[in-house]
Amino acid sequence: MKKIDGAMYRAMVTNGYRDLMSHCKYVNDLNVFPVPDGDTGINMSTTINGGLDYIKEIDSNSIGEVADQVGKGMLMSARGNSGVILSQFFAGLAEGLSGKDEVTVPEFASALECGVKSAYSVVVKPVEGTILTVMREGVSEAKDAAHFDTSFGDFFTILVKRMQKSLDHTPELLPILKEAGVIDSGGAGLVFIIEGMGQAIGGKIIEDVSFDLKLPTHQKIDNDAFNADSELDYGYCTEFIMQLLNNRQGPEKFDINKLIAYYQTLGDSLVAFQKGTIVKVHVHTKTPSKVIDYAQQFGEFVTFKMENMALQHNETIIDKSRHIAEAVKPEIPHAASACVAVVTSENLQKQFKEYGATVVINAGINNNPGAEDFLNAYHEANADEIIVLPDNGNSMMAAKQAAKMYGEEKIHILNAKSIAQGYAAISIIDLADLSLEDNIERMNAAINNAVTLEFSKASRDAHYDGVEIKKDDNIGIVNGKIVSSNAEFLDTFFESISTVDGVDDMSILTLLTGKDFDDSSREVIESRLGDQYPLLELCFIDAGQAIYTLICTLE
Repeated sequence: MKKIDGAMYRAMVTNGYRDLMSHCKYVNDLNVFPVPDGDTGINMSTTINGGLDYIKEIDSNSIGEVADQVGKGMLMSARGNSGVILSQFFAGLAEGLSGKDEVTVPEFASALECGVKSAYSVVVKPVEGTILTVMREGVSEAKDAAHFDTSFGDFFTILVKRMQKSLDHTPELLPILKEAGVIDSGGAGLVFIIEGMGQAIGGKIIEDVSFDLKLPTHQKIDNDAFNADSELDYGYCTEFIMQLLNNRQGPEKFDINKLIAYYQTLGDSLVAFQKGTIVKVHVHTKTPSKVIDYAQQFGEFVTFKMENMALQHNETIIDKSRHIAEAVKPEIPHAASACVAVVTSENLQKQFKEYGATVVINAGINNNPGAEDFLNAYHEANADEIIVLPDNGNSMMAAKQAAKMYGEEKIHILNAKSIAQGYAAISIIDLADLSLEDNIERMNAAINNAVTLEFSKASRDAHYDGVEIKKDDNIGIVNGKIVSSNAEFLDTFFESISTVDGVDDMSILTLLTGKDFDDSSREVIESRLGDQYPLLELCFIDAGQAIYTLICTLE
């Protein structure tokens, strides 16, 4: 095969997704720390599946058009560091394929280089020995073998072989991988995707009924909730993706701000944004016909969904394919500044709200929020300036990607790399009485001054910086470094506390307890710390997180 079109590209991306899904657990387990929160495979799978969602309704065999939609869908669905980098790779690849109905091997190889360049652009300080290295080295060597007489099958064989060689070498470039005895997880995920894409070219389509491509499901109608005697109290949850059309002068005439202004007169809970010639809208309205008529002046719908909210009243509506969470609630009043925060449990969601967070994203277990989650939250916050509190480096990348779509000058992402740091920062926020600058300064100081301690069960045997770890041991992590591992949780807790410099001079220990934390451990901690550090105030918060037994901040 010397040329590929949009139909083949669609099959390639689908096969790549399925290959990754079949190895998802393996990729998740390639975790540097032996903590059971490995989610690289999940993040990358969710990201690429977002691209597949965008091409379900597209009837085109143009590789440029199909690749464009795949890239857009992945950008919106990107989760975690590897997911964001992967989405940028496919978005850059789409730019290289733009305007083409079909491509040759040299043209595709050049487009892959555009993908590598785009992926590197989102990482401030690229680290070698990661997915970026695997991507760059594989594409570079494969491009050298890309000639007009080279078949796509041969090209992908070379590409996969070189990427695998680069992946195997990642521990030599990144000492932390070598010490943990693993290869880079993001790089491994990429190799599976490219391998699956190449297999599609050779006619080997990966099929398994266990794969969930997240096709739309039909909602069961509750006749008691809305019957012949009912009145339309809540209206319709209306959501669509629209393609602006040149034959209606959509790209020239359409103004997202005018749409927002008009739709605000028709309903509430409005989320609307534009990416190129694609427009995404979510609105609660009693007059969906007016919503439709206005939009169709400029284009046509790629997807459209409308649901009677009487069937959803007092429930949270979760669209799992888009990870959008909306409730029947009034719009947040406009403000000069707001705060969007990420938490890991419902208990923390309530706590952060009480402290003053405007919008709280509940990431849950192994479900890092995606770029679209942040974008929706930014719109919902309804403020001139927005402070963002991530809960780890993964959500930070997605927050930054969403900021580029929303307007980077309005978004201020703080360097919170754990839920403990986020808690320390949110506990001193004062949006009502302090300026944006003062809040950012105070919150940054809280993040930088707090010592973070995390305690979890080891998912495997490991050796880390002199600490021998056995599977199911209780491990203690202080400021991102494993310092203790013991069979007993309390032994690890007190050993970890003792490694903190200046603990005698600290005044507050906040303990966010997980689901597995028990009252007997609390009693021992209160007693022993009371004797050892009489000036240290203990503050226990029932956070309810699943993976970590305990997360603490020392200030």
